[in-house]
Amino acid sequence: MNIYFDRIKQLQSLMADEGIDVYYIPMDDCHMSEYVAEHFRCIAYLSGFTGSAAQLLVSKNEAYLFTDGRYFIQAERQLEGSGIILMKEGNPGVPSVYDLASKLLNEGETLGFDGNVVNTSLAESFKNAAKKEIKIKCAKDLAGEVWKERPEQIFTDIWEYEEKYSGESTSLKISRVRQKLAESLINKEDDYLYVISSLDDIAWIFNIRANDVACNPVAFAYALITKDKAYLCVNGKISDEFKEKLSSYGVTICPYDTSYICKEVNPDTTVFLDKSRNGYSVYKYYEDAGAKIVNIKDPSTWMKAIKNETEIENTKKYYIEDSISIIKFMKWVKTLAEETAEGEIIKENGKVVSELTVDEKLIEYRSQNPDFFEPSFTTIAAYGANAAMMHYGATSESYAELKAKGMLLVDSGGQYKGATTDITRTFVLGPLSEEEKKSFTLTAISMLRLMKAKFIKGCTGENVDIIARAPMWENGLDYKCGTGHGVGCCLNVHEAPHRIRWRITDGRKAPLTEGMFVTDEPGVYKEGVLGVRLENELLVKPYMQSADGEFLQFENMTFIPIDPDGIEKLYMNEEDIRLYEAYQTEVFKKVSPHLDEELKCWLKNLLDIKE
Repeated sequence: MNIYFDRIKQLQSLMADEGIDVYYIPMDDCHMSEYVAEHFRCIAYLSGFTGSAAQLLVSKNEAYLFTDGRYFIQAERQLEGSGIILMKEGNPGVPSVYDLASKLLNEGETLGFDGNVVNTSLAESFKNAAKKEIKIKCAKDLAGEVWKERPEQIFTDIWEYEEKYSGESTSLKISRVRQKLAESLINKEDDYLYVISSLDDIAWIFNIRANDVACNPVAFAYALITKDKAYLCVNGKISDEFKEKLSSYGVTICPYDTSYICKEVNPDTTVFLDKSRNGYSVYKYYEDAGAKIVNIKDPSTWMKAIKNETEIENTKKYYIEDSISIIKFMKWVKTLAEETAEGEIIKENGKVVSELTVDEKLIEYRSQNPDFFEPSFTTIAAYGANAAMMHYGATSESYAELKAKGMLLVDSGGQYKGATTDITRTFVLGPLSEEEKKSFTLTAISMLRLMKAKFIKGCTGENVDIIARAPMWENGLDYKCGTGHGVGCCLNVHEAPHRIRWRITDGRKAPLTEGMFVTDEPGVYKEGVLGVRLENELLVKPYMQSADGEFLQFENMTFIPIDPDGIEKLYMNEEDIRLYEAYQTEVFKKVSPHLDEELKCWLKNLLDIKE
């Protein structure tokens, strides 16, 4: 047994003291963020699991951790000795967290959770799944009580995201939101109050940025919008000049506290909120006050996903520069590998090069751009079999040294003043097995086919996913994750509402729409053997209009070569070879004018470009 076993026992003791039979802990903060600050990483503290997607359900005698296919291998390793049972979401026979809670709870027993970090939709799902009378206690953060040395919640300085980057003023964004709210009012004369908790939506509406969450330039904030007023609730410092500008837009600055968003309402006031993105405690306040609550999807989420021309042009610009940073890294690591005897540990100036070195080098190259200020997520640098774990993370206690053989998978991104980038490349460091070559080539085929797809307007990511996944399925392979996700602009690297995956079960079936950014990142993962992923970012744009409708296509924005040392053309048909060669040529044309002669010559030789 280990410290995590002891921590779960402490939690179960507190549950008994509070009369709670089952306690639920999400991987969330008070804003339902995907990536959370250290203060909210209760699951990692209690279980030892450090992935970004998990739910913990604790009964009187057992504990269960739910996670998805990206983290099965990692979770099995990290939960070892804790006594926590791994629930592999999506696998046959694995119940949902709601169904398991229902099974564990008897009639009249109590489900507990912290109502600040459990969203209203989740709370209602637990109640609906129970199909019996159960009690809810949502006022206690028991995980926080176990965590005696919990880090403080940090509030950093807030800065203005200037219009030269945003392309739209705060005033206009608030007006657009109000227009959508007005359309949802049954009686147009009624007053309304719109409650917003989502950090990236608040950052987008008010054109603010901060560093309260690592790799996500957002501020901890709540916001309220009425017919004629707007309230921004923050603790981070804002300059007087920026405060005056916000005030001119009708924005009042308030402290960051739920008491400021729990406003008094009269019976004629409609309270708009998104149940899936607001804590149950906030919802309960308005419900208990007798308010007319209308559950809506945050309108800014859709607005934010469709980029304006300023955002598109800035992102294209920064993707060229980010691509060059990765090409510099590619030259560095492949050159070192070529200078190392086959199978030997790669070194630079006598110092061993490891997975940890990768992140240091990427930051070094990206930092040559003055507009780069932080990674857009924690870099995944996975050598050899480690790459089979989709969201693997090297640590100072556990990492691999690079050798002149096999493959290195690197998934990384940058936050720039006008863009957010997300790229993955798998680099060949030496001789490959036939299995590695086939896996690499199939991944390239999948990525390129989706990149060149044409589809009718109205298609969702569920409709187009098969284009990427078909080459895998034809070979009896599948990757247990989505193919793509939305990306913000100097915001969150994962952005709702759209995504690309073959099965969407949570109702998020947003159509791919002109102006959206989406990633294209298929892969092959074989536990204990290998992992390959290739990722480009795409822009949805018009293709053609015909008698049968309006058609869309993707425009590629990532110009990093596919490592030719991983390609085996025997596994490609003529069209796949054409797509591959055209892409490599396009990469060279796009980036070569920005390269010095040495790097340009290296890239030209790597890609066998004939001029």
